[in-house]
Amino acid sequence: MGERKSFRPEVIRHGGPGGGGFDFEKFKPNLGKFILPLLVILFLFWLVRGGPAYTVAPGEEGLVLTFGRYTRTTEPGFHFKLPWPIQTVEIADIGEVKRLEVGFRSQVFGDTTTYQDFQTNEGLLREAQMLTGDENVVDCSMAVQYRITNSKDYLFNFTPGDVENMLKAVAEAALRQAVGDHPINDVLTTGKFEIMGEIKDKMQELVDLTGAGVTIQDVFLQDVQPPAEVADSFRDVASAREERERIINEARAYQSEQLPRAEGEAERIKSAALGYKESRVAEAQGAVAKFSAIATQYAQSPEITRSRLYLETMSELLPNLKITVIDDSAGVVNLKSLDLPRPAQPERQDTQNFQGGLQ
Repeated sequence: MGERKSFRPEVIRHGGPGGGGFDFEKFKPNLGKFILPLLVILFLFWLVRGGPAYTVAPGEEGLVLTFGRYTRTTEPGFHFKLPWPIQTVEIADIGEVKRLEVGFRSQVFGDTTTYQDFQTNEGLLREAQMLTGDENVVDCSMAVQYRITNSKDYLFNFTPGDVENMLKAVAEAALRQAVGDHPINDVLTTGKFEIMGEIKDKMQELVDLTGAGVTIQDVFLQDVQPPAEVADSFRDVASAREERERIINEARAYQSEQLPRAEGEAERIKSAALGYKESRVAEAQGAVAKFSAIATQYAQSPEITRSRLYLETMSELLPNLKITVIDDSAGVVNLKSLDLPRPAQPERQDTQNFQGGLQ
């Protein structure tokens, strides 16, 4: 056997002229220049993201977690906590009014907002189409505004994003229930405000049961239309209904104009009748008083009273009579009309004398 040679690995300590090694001694000063800024950056990042201080902006709440368990809620301002990983902070925006859309979608591009609705999108049509209380089909789109009122429930009772999905399902359920409780005429015309109130109350009831920590601010029915296949017929019906309402309003206006006039005329006739009644009653009462006075006088002096009444009656009749004298001795009938003047009213004494002469 030949002589065995031992193998020793060659250690390259530094690269000399023409060598291929890496010079660590030469790199050490440059490495120090990079490590220090990197450490500073990491420290600042730790201070901002997990350090002992944090800031809560206006309209927000900070929820402090200690080893992942909720500890307290902090108001807007500058606060301190134990550094990460002992304590962390979750921020909830309680001032923003969020928006939920059913049956349509809006997209904002800068200053421009574009919309997709159930008339152009088949998927949104399935979402917006529902049955009314009188078994008619109607297409409804709705916008819901809500706000976070309990940040703890909002952040910890649901995983991120599940609150919005839950609210969308609740909004669709409440919308379908409210529309299903009303006939199509109410949904399309006069019952919209009542339906929106029912949807809001129902949504809030369901949201409270889930513990989502949100409050429903407003509900708006954006667009309510019958299906496109029968839209023309519904428009004709709506036009006829509007014409009916117009005629009813005109009749009510005429009624409002004529009723006061008729009531005024009735009051005038009533007042005239009451005046005539009062005058006739007064005349009758005067006649009764006069007759009573004459009857009293007649009871005391019947003959004198009889003569006085006779004379008074004759004094009223004689001036209106015409006297005709017939002369028989002339051989012809000669009619002469003598219009006597009305005699003066005799005194009481002359009346008595005249009465005696007549006797």
